[in-house]
Amino acid sequence: MLKSIPLTALAVSLLAATVTPGWAAPDKLFGAINERLSFMQSVAAWKADNDKPVEDLPREKVVLDAAREKAVENGLSADNVTLFFQAQIDAAKDIQTCWIERWESGEARPQNVPDLIKDVRPELLRLGNEILTLLAESPVEASDQQAFTEALTVECLSDGSKSALFEGLVDVHD
Repeated sequence: MLKSIPLTALAVSLLAATVTPGWAAPDKLFGAINERLSFMQSVAAWKADNDKPVEDLPREKVVLDAAREKAVENGLSADNVTLFFQAQIDAAKDIQTCWIERWESGEARPQNVPDLIKDVRPELLRLGNEILTLLAESPVEASDQQAFTEALTVECLSDGSKSALFEGLVDVHD
């Protein structure tokens, strides 16, 4: 009996070491995605204040090219990561458009908007890298959809965008 206790303890700790990161990573990943999308109200306000359009195709290309490069560095499919990041960009544009429409309808626009270039973009880059690292650590499974949906609490994020983001996440490891 005493000899089996160390073996059982070893088995339990190995199981915990292999299972726990898979459980924790999606929560951290979903939180990072939510945080990244939460910046879109500030992005929209900056663009509105500076008469810039929501869509910025040259910037999208920079983001997608960087995501492809980081995907390869993290051992992920560049094509699948690009599709996921495109879904993030599309969701971001939808959120920005929603906020701008609200402000044009009379809702108060935020004051003291952070600078997109100096303040917001570095955070978006940091979060993008964090998302890629977390994606490499653990695949997202179809069974994670409810947790994903509950984790994304950004106002103006449509159900369609949530679905596209989740599909992109699941497909990253295909």
